[in-house]
Amino acid sequence: MTRFDLKYITTKSHFYKEAVAIREELFFKNMENSLDLINDDLESNGIHLVCLDYKKVIGTGPLNINEIMSVISQMAIKPTYQKQGIGAQILNELLKYSKEKGVSKIKLSTRETAINFYERFNFEVCGNKYPSNKTGIIHQQMELKIEKV
Repeated sequence: MTRFDLKYITTKSHFYKEAVAIREELFFKNMENSLDLINDDLESNGIHLVCLDYKKVIGTGPLNINEIMSVISQMAIKPTYQKQGIGAQILNELLKYSKEKGVSKIKLSTRETAINFYERFNFEVCGNKYPSNKTGIIHQQMELKIEKV
């Protein structure tokens, strides 16, 4: 195994709890209902990509797919591993997986601070910024149209 290894998991995987802890720390810290906010309608039906460093979860990218569209939600990297290309590695794999499944569009909602990151992968801003229903933090909808090969 290389130092950073990507692995798709379900909510039943032993890595899932570590992935949730990262999302809880980065997105819902000090919120009493943090696990309720993570365990929304999409959570149990999605697949979860994790990045492992020596079998410890250091990043995660939840993904939901229907016939025509993928939704990436709450992609998160542990702070000590940020700015090392791990987010790009996870996102590239989620894009590849979505293309293989034949979707025509990938959507996500991101904090203002991550808009530039997603723009580097050709995601485009959609609509106006808005406060998240879960946290009140300003977010932006973005999407990437997938060209059929």
